[in-house]
Amino acid sequence: MHISSSSYSNALIRQKCLDVSIIRLDLCHPQISGNKWFKLEPVLKRSLDSGKRRPLLSFGGCYSNHLHALAYAGYHYGIATIGVVRGEMPSPLNPTLQDAESWGMKLHFVSRLEYRNKTHPDFTQALYEQFGDFELIPEGGSSPEAVLSCANIWSFLAESDFDYALCPLGTGATAAGLLLGKPRDCHLVVVPALQISAQEARSILSQHLTEMSVSMPEGLTVLDGSSPYGKVNAELASLWYKNPNLWDPLYTLKMYQAFCRLAMSDTFPHGSRVALFHTGGMQGLRGCKSRIERLAPEFQGPLPL
Repeated sequence: MHISSSSYSNALIRQKCLDVSIIRLDLCHPQISGNKWFKLEPVLKRSLDSGKRRPLLSFGGCYSNHLHALAYAGYHYGIATIGVVRGEMPSPLNPTLQDAESWGMKLHFVSRLEYRNKTHPDFTQALYEQFGDFELIPEGGSSPEAVLSCANIWSFLAESDFDYALCPLGTGATAAGLLLGKPRDCHLVVVPALQISAQEARSILSQHLTEMSVSMPEGLTVLDGSSPYGKVNAELASLWYKNPNLWDPLYTLKMYQAFCRLAMSDTFPHGSRVALFHTGGMQGLRGCKSRIERLAPEFQGPLPL
């Protein structure tokens, strides 16, 4: 596999004399988008190598990139999939869930309260009683083997001689993997996609690494999450329109916003080589495109550009 990168520039980047590349994980596969392929690859390989092809069950919201990718992977490789979906069943199904169902995924909707208890043994046992034998994949595909797989992302880059790299954080497996696999001289900046403190985000990364008996590498900055998960404000909406359809609004757009603010504050010395990891997954855009269109004209202040 080859992961492409593209040079990126705008007035701010030119003013600050930065050399910026977007690492296009989103172009790795049209359906198993970006980091989802790396997270799912270990479990798919194990299922295929065993010959048993046990059904794969996992969790996500109504616009889950993870469930969307898992459903297609199951369809492509002939493995049954089950998606436990947070919240009531929408009528009609939204495009993300329509895709998943068309690829053969069984959709099982649970209340938000039940979903919060998804890791409780009683909840898991009830799923086994309802669906029979399956292999359980944690929410977002996050597991120690997924972290190791994401660490290998660096090996697929044509070049990795970056001074700084930025990536978003959701469940944390991709960010933990990129941290684990990064070149020693590259400083990683992690941008939470949800409204949590930098300390909480660092704790998520630490938990992933602790499960693997690995200490926290040096060369890490973790930022505060500036907006709630799944929410897009007028500034983000207006920023999205500067590069329509490039960034997904829930993860990578927030990373790009953080990059612009850091560049404005001269965090990166002139001449720095900066990588922006586009981790893929554009299902969130399906869920909030109309909101972006409505909010963008409302933004009156200057953009961080």
